[in-house]
Amino acid sequence: MADTPLIELREVRKVFVTGAIRYEVLKGISLAVERGDYIALMGPSGSGKSTLLNILGCLDAPTSGHYHLEAREIVSLSDTELARIRNQFFGFVFQSFNLMGRYSVEENVALPMVYRGLPRRERLQRARALLARVGLKDFNRHLPSELSGGMQQRVAIARALVNEPKVLFADEPTGNLDSKTGQEIISLFGELNAEGTTLVVVTHDPRVAEHTRRVLTLTDGAIVKDLRNGMAA
Repeated sequence: MADTPLIELREVRKVFVTGAIRYEVLKGISLAVERGDYIALMGPSGSGKSTLLNILGCLDAPTSGHYHLEAREIVSLSDTELARIRNQFFGFVFQSFNLMGRYSVEENVALPMVYRGLPRRERLQRARALLARVGLKDFNRHLPSELSGGMQQRVAIARALVNEPKVLFADEPTGNLDSKTGQEIISLFGELNAEGTTLVVVTHDPRVAEHTRRVLTLTDGAIVKDLRNGMAA
């Protein structure tokens, strides 16, 4: 199992159909994500980066092709089974934070554990520990609206980590942040990867890409470049 890719895509295609218009967003993507990878997905707008991220994270299904998670084909799984995989295997961080404004910071972080049936006390204890991990131990009871953008992104990262995911997916995580705060998020991602978390990040930010282990460049729905530590793969 150790030699098997954590995630493997084979000839994955994604087609969107609107009326008479058929648009192929991903054109036969084959990709292996290894345990401990730290991947930046780059390319111009419309190249398919976010669509690929959504398929890797089981937020969307490919039109055709194969998806193996730890050697298990998951394309044909039910929505309930895919939801379980998302909850137990993956964490997600988005540019817009997606925090629930009526809940406190610690309640936002604890929310994914509700679906695992953990007692409230245990949920909040773990949420507080993760908030401390991302530098927000004094803000547990605050509402998201009381925090800066960078602090809200840290809350989103803590929430994404709460179920100890094998893979953390992030879509433009520094896009709404100033350069100093963005660098802090980049440093935090580096620490998480060093601790063993696999990361896949969609970004336009070269500062993010230069800290990753691998850069995939997409153009028109295809991977046109795959660099590891500056060397073509």
